[in-house]
Amino acid sequence: MYERKIIDRRLLADLAKEVGLNASHLEALGESRQWEIAVDGDMLERLVDIQHRFERLAAMGDDEYRGFYIEVPRPTPEEWGDVEELIAFGEYDSREAFLADWLAFNPMETRWFHVASNRYVDSRSIRVTDRKRISFIITNDSKCTDAEPDNTWCRENLTRLFNYLQRMIDVVVSNSDGFNDYVAHNLPYQQRTGRIAQKVFNRIVPNFKIEVEDREMAIKALEESVHWHSAPLLETMTIRKYCTYYRIANEVYEAYHRKRGFRGRIYTDPQDVPEELRDVVYYKRKKFGDVMEMYDIDSPEDFMRFATDHYGELGLSRLNILASNVQPQGWKIVVSNSYSSNVGLAIEVATALYKAGTPLLIYDAEKLLKILLEEDYVRLLPDSFHNYMGYQEEGTVYELPWKYECSDDSNSVLTKEQYQAIVSNVEWQEVEKLRAT
Repeated sequence: MYERKIIDRRLLADLAKEVGLNASHLEALGESRQWEIAVDGDMLERLVDIQHRFERLAAMGDDEYRGFYIEVPRPTPEEWGDVEELIAFGEYDSREAFLADWLAFNPMETRWFHVASNRYVDSRSIRVTDRKRISFIITNDSKCTDAEPDNTWCRENLTRLFNYLQRMIDVVVSNSDGFNDYVAHNLPYQQRTGRIAQKVFNRIVPNFKIEVEDREMAIKALEESVHWHSAPLLETMTIRKYCTYYRIANEVYEAYHRKRGFRGRIYTDPQDVPEELRDVVYYKRKKFGDVMEMYDIDSPEDFMRFATDHYGELGLSRLNILASNVQPQGWKIVVSNSYSSNVGLAIEVATALYKAGTPLLIYDAEKLLKILLEEDYVRLLPDSFHNYMGYQEEGTVYELPWKYECSDDSNSVLTKEQYQAIVSNVEWQEVEKLRAT
């Protein structure tokens, strides 16, 4: 029976030091070209052994899921590099310069990671992630490659991790309540999930508020789409007609980004192109496809052949302008936005199309309207990169910066006061709890 101990930062750091594990070793494992580390032989035996030890915890989900957070110290300067050797090789001028770099790369004394064990039939895996940028899976059943497992590059770090998990499981089993309490009070906010009322968040961080050029018309466009009202539908759809709507949307898209500092050439119509073909030529220039050569631009049948993957995407934004046949009434132009980061842009594009008298359908119009009226919530996530609106109930998301990144400096994302106001007003989800069997 493992001795019951009080769970605190010093205990967890000592466990890591016993096996020579620090955060840089987990970062190295997460930097592999593939996110899976396939194991066999003695490393597979270690994986099986660790998973047997995980079974001392109650299953927490499907496929024998069991998991918990670990807190690992940063590397010491000595572990991070041989300063004398680096100075001799000309990498640094002095020990002070080396230490400045060490601190810049390792600003926090400890790093938190989540470790999860899963088993399904003969497939085994242990997943390690900081829920932000680092993630890797140790498995005997690789989905990424058919090649034979080759873990020679990481055996030393895998051994450290397995040795550490062996000790950690003993600790959490002996005092699961104490461990749950420690995690609940010490897991960084940046690695948690929560939500905050949008009106409150906008008051704390005013530049997050969605501002549109014509608020009154934007609200009207969204309200009409919520109630399925629109201008009269089109009897048919052709490439020529579609290109007119695409151009309206894309010009708003490009103007939106120019206002935010993105450079781009302003398109002007060639003088030798007839008026009735200018929107088609515009589409050709923007999408790099000669639709006039490939299709009959006035044929409804050819429009169906033309309307394939990404034909209506504005740039690489996952904001699409599509034509949809709403049978039996006719055709509508659909504004379909994917990324939560493009909410303001989507509203501007939809408003421009609405003003042009477009028969319009705005996907997620009700959610977009709530965001514009500040009646929604903002979801705080560890990682907001490429977040899709459909991933969560809230329409917008925010990735909280680390506390050390916040200051009163003009270049800081948040001030310390703003940071504290946010974390104080968020409804944080309960951190998962483990239970010994």
